[in-house]
Amino acid sequence: MDTPIRKVSLLFAMEEEARPVIDALGLSADSRLHDRDLPFVTYRGESAGLAISATVSGHDHRYAVDNIGPVAATLMAYTTVDHFTPDLVISAGTAGGFSARSADIGTVYLSDDRFVFHDRLVPLPGFDESAVGHYPAFNVRRMASALQLPTGVVSSGSSLQKHPRDVEVIEQFGAVAKEMEAAAVAWVCMLKNTPLVAVKSITNLLDEPGTSEEQFLRNLATASQSLQKQLLRVLQYLPGKTLAQLSGHES
Repeated sequence: MDTPIRKVSLLFAMEEEARPVIDALGLSADSRLHDRDLPFVTYRGESAGLAISATVSGHDHRYAVDNIGPVAATLMAYTTVDHFTPDLVISAGTAGGFSARSADIGTVYLSDDRFVFHDRLVPLPGFDESAVGHYPAFNVRRMASALQLPTGVVSSGSSLQKHPRDVEVIEQFGAVAKEMEAAAVAWVCMLKNTPLVAVKSITNLLDEPGTSEEQFLRNLATASQSLQKQLLRVLQYLPGKTLAQLSGHES
């Protein structure tokens, strides 16, 4: 907690989310971090004294789409943390949000308190809470205050569409962002004892008219540019800081 942050790993599900950040940082592709049979693509470089890796899930070439969702995210997180041993992992990407919680298209949140799954319903004692996850989000409240970025619980699931039962669970935890990867990454980071923060830009508003998929496609480019802007601010804030200083709990 008292050692300055040196190595940061960024994890993205989609190329369109990642590309503005990769280009802005001037990162270069590095094929050495992952087994050749895995689809993940990693870019590496340095910025303001930080060693940065940015890993993208890659593509499902059978259907010519990005490898989105918790399955790819789990494996990508494990192999990245195992190979790169970062001081801090950032799950970066886009998410659904809620206008009732003051979100707009392009609003960027930092994770707080915990990560949960909203679509893993196992009504058996113990299994019910384990399925939800409750994985810890690293406390970055001082950084959030300094950057004037809102914070909240991030909730993950395997579907883009909004389902009433999913929204019910999301409301239970007061989550500000509904997405598809962060809780899976959080499980790995909990097991590997590696701090995790999510940086999520809103593409769609679940409590506004229109389907999530329509809003997502319409607003992905705008949200990705907003993600780039705020993620770069986060990375500019980190050099010279300790983990304790991100939360304000330094002695």
